Amino acid sequence: MSLQNSKTILMYGFSKNDEKIVKGAGRQFNVDGFKIIKDHMTEMKIKDILSGDLEKELREQDTGYFLNEKVILFNNLTDRQISGIMRELKVKMNSMPILAVVTKTSINWSFGYLLSHLLQERAWFEKNKGIST
Repeated sequence: MSLQNSKTILMYGFSKNDEKIVKGAGRQFNVDGFKIIKDHMTEMKIKDILSGDLEKELREQDTGYFLNEKVILFNNLTDRQISGIMRELKVKMNSMPILAVVTKTSINWSFGYLLSHLLQERAWFEKNKGIST
């Protein structure tokens, strides 16, 4: 299965101002597809979020977030685009969100399941930061 979707940045946990920063960085690198993930969507599979028209759902939902996390998922972007966007975000944002690339495996996971893996990964890296092999 290919990641048949167009170049898209998925965002979770951002304020409207931070969304504008992410969208601005994306547009600098020719990315025009953006989707916002809300709490009620965490059990949706990534592929369904990517393929769905979420505008109506977004208008009907609360703007708050249950989890105090910010997440960006890059779908179908080139390495150059991802690197450039990351550089822009480091300069323009107060703190870096969790960043990940949608893969052939993770596209079939729910956002909540993927987020739990990303949080575990971050905790492992933080715990093992000073340990040398």
